[in-house]
Amino acid sequence: MSAHPEDAVLAGKLKAHHAAMIKELDRLSAGLMTAAESGTGAASARAALETWIHNVLIPHAEEEEATTYRAAGELPEGRLLIRSMLDEHVLIRQTGAHVATAKNPVAAGAYARALLEIFDSHQRKENDIILPLLVESDAVSLTAVMGGGHHGHGHGHAH
Repeated sequence: MSAHPEDAVLAGKLKAHHAAMIKELDRLSAGLMTAAESGTGAASARAALETWIHNVLIPHAEEEEATTYRAAGELPEGRLLIRSMLDEHVLIRQTGAHVATAKNPVAAGAYARALLEIFDSHQRKENDIILPLLVESDAVSLTAVMGGGHHGHGHGHAH
């Protein structure tokens, strides 16, 4: 049990934020696929997804790297997982870039759906392994790591 009871509350908020991100990425990527397949509205659907990737997903990854990943990576039991998660951030960024650079809307939509699957798997590891590791640690306060509260949530990006 954590010496920091407020951490469990914050972890719950972070998990809810991840769920909202998954829901939005699913909506945007499905919208792009549907538009690409129908041949109408693909450019605007693609632009909306690219904006979300740039304004929400990438800042989210950057904030995680500076906060929760840094703290979990300093714990012996988190070190290897965090290295792997950082590698996944590279994959997420690359897949997001492929959405923007794909030669046609159908390919962009396929990359968008792949991005959803990658991010969904990635955030489950955050929710199921990293956050519990930090909450259960007596050596780390998740709330302190996050700067005293629920940083960035509701402003487009997260930890």
